Amino acid sequence: MPRPLRKTTDYYNVENYAYQNPYGVRQYPYGINKSASYRQNVAYAYPKTVRYPEPDGRRNLKPVNAPKRRVKKKINPLKVLFKAAFSLCFFAAFIYYVLPYNFVNYFEPMFLNRFLNRNLNFNAKEFIAPTSSYLSNSNFNSERLIVPLRHSKAQMVSLAPSSRFYELEDKLDMLALKYPQIEPSIYVWDYSKSRSAEINSNAVYPSASIIKLPILVELLRYSESLKKAGYKPIDFHSKLQFSEIYRTEGSGKLQYEASGVYHTIKHLASIMIQSSDNSATNMLLEQIGGMEGLNSAARKWGLSSTQMTNWLPDLKGTNTISAKDMATLLYNIDNPKFLSSNSKYALHQYMSNVHNNTLIHAGLPKDAEFYHKTGDIGTMLGDAGIVYAPSGRKYIVVILTKRKFNDYSARDFIQKASSVIYKSIIENSDLY
Repeated sequence: MPRPLRKTTDYYNVENYAYQNPYGVRQYPYGINKSASYRQNVAYAYPKTVRYPEPDGRRNLKPVNAPKRRVKKKINPLKVLFKAAFSLCFFAAFIYYVLPYNFVNYFEPMFLNRFLNRNLNFNAKEFIAPTSSYLSNSNFNSERLIVPLRHSKAQMVSLAPSSRFYELEDKLDMLALKYPQIEPSIYVWDYSKSRSAEINSNAVYPSASIIKLPILVELLRYSESLKKAGYKPIDFHSKLQFSEIYRTEGSGKLQYEASGVYHTIKHLASIMIQSSDNSATNMLLEQIGGMEGLNSAARKWGLSSTQMTNWLPDLKGTNTISAKDMATLLYNIDNPKFLSSNSKYALHQYMSNVHNNTLIHAGLPKDAEFYHKTGDIGTMLGDAGIVYAPSGRKYIVVILTKRKFNDYSARDFIQKASSVIYKSIIENSDLY
């Protein structure tokens, strides 16, 4: 239908049946203005077109399209199946590749580990120094450390044999073949000829109670150093109070005494060496600075295998020595630059009355003197000391054995080895 005319007072003229468009052009409805062109009349006559006058007077005819009916498209089953298969493969790949990666790298560390690992403690020491549990050269505050070595001159005189006593070594090797269940470590030093007999002498062994010998040596040296520095030396007649912190199991009778009792340092040193008292050892160890003090002293002395990492009783054998280290320590007892004559005399007094005489001492004749210290734990049995023959000759002997737990064959081996060494050095000597 033609566009209806807008009947308003502004644009519609009632008398002439004409209206004025917004552009100021005077127009007439169809059939009134005879001078209108045919094209204009057609535009008003047909319902599909409408005339919109423009400012320049040109007529713009725009078709008005009727709404089209929507036609349903036919569904292609192959296309739907292809889309479903593609979507299924996509989600399967997403689940298989993307979800596990995000779970392991993002979700689990951020959320699950907070619950699963909340009771775990991070040990920075194992992260920074993973080898410190089995490789160390120092000890501080009960922690094993690796520190730079000081290339200073050792305070001890090292053993420098002029020859090896191969004949004695062959005899000891033949004896060791009869005891395949033990692992011996032996060092023998003959003063007369400055020769040595060594069997696995540099091997590191559990120290057991033999570690008490360097503790006593350091206690004597510490007293001497105080005197040289102008301070009051340690008075071995002064008393220390026994408390529960020092009480420990193992050898010795001090563990059965009441706490609060006072004992002289001389008495504690005596029972530490002679009856191998562990509680007395811990009391004297504190006087030299604890395990750190002993380890520092051993480094200064030049002993590379002597290391203390545990207070006594060290039943697991974490404290270590070597046969050559103990022989070097015994050799320097006669060194006036290392020990004074008074300290040497006191050391001989303590070492000459050891109660355990079932090891090296059992293989010696009755008229021979032996200054020594024994060590005995389940997996290690040893003895170290100086033998004085009636003829005036002397030698150092250190015998350490690794064994099965409390295997008494190690004691038999030490006794027989002691007898073989004495006969080879003293009785069958070709010195004169």
